[in-house]
Amino acid sequence: MFLLAFLCFALDFTAVASTDSAGLSPECRIDTLLYNGEHAINMVFAAEGYRSGELEGFRKLGRGLAEYFLSAPPFSDYTENFNIFLANTVSDESGISSPEEERNTFFKVRAGNHGIGRLLVPEDIGKCEKALDGLLPGWDFICICVNSKEYGGGGGDLTVVTGHALAGEVLLHELGHSIGGLADEYWSAEEFIGEFPNMTLSPDNAPWSGIPGTGTYPLLRPDGSTAAYIPCRTTENSAYCKMGMLGKDFCPACSKAISAAIEEILVNRRRNVPDVL
Repeated sequence: MFLLAFLCFALDFTAVASTDSAGLSPECRIDTLLYNGEHAINMVFAAEGYRSGELEGFRKLGRGLAEYFLSAPPFSDYTENFNIFLANTVSDESGISSPEEERNTFFKVRAGNHGIGRLLVPEDIGKCEKALDGLLPGWDFICICVNSKEYGGGGGDLTVVTGHALAGEVLLHELGHSIGGLADEYWSAEEFIGEFPNMTLSPDNAPWSGIPGTGTYPLLRPDGSTAAYIPCRTTENSAYCKMGMLGKDFCPACSKAISAAIEEILVNRRRNVPDVL
């Protein structure tokens, strides 16, 4: 396994988020775990539902997630292309909100979105992004780390994970959404069916056509009808795919999509280095 040599130092400033624009707590210490320079992609792990006296638990979780992330293909091919930071954002209350209970937390993450108990999403993604703009200008990807041992997560504009034992695997799956723009390779709801690098409604024109190690397999609804087509069939004994089942590798189609997204960011970064950090 890749052993991450963390720098583990705190930046020499207290980051300040605008409460006028974000409506969130203004102070936050930023720790730098890994710094590869101004051309690198900025990944931020941010605390959610941690009170000030609980932040060491967040830092332990964040360090573990960062190491897991950088040890897993295809991300492990880019260990020298990421900067990794911890945003020690403090909440007034521990945990997160759910349909049964409200908690006053920094990012206002809620469980039970779209009727799916494990799906964790902030109430206002725009506010979260504005808050991070103030805390760490120039961020590329945010992973919100929730103070909970319950299984759950979310991916898209932001990534959300908990402190569950499978948090590392959940992180990689959710980053498949957030970085690679990938779909789930299992049935969840009709609203998540569409055209993605690893899902199509047109099997004769699949975006992964020609990629070795892929095929065209039906994704079935609960009633047995075909909702879409995906590049691999995930079973207990198959090697792929993490977008269908935790503990698997990303299939060749998903790996290619993630790598292409990372490469595009790096190319654009080299063309126009932002004045940040």
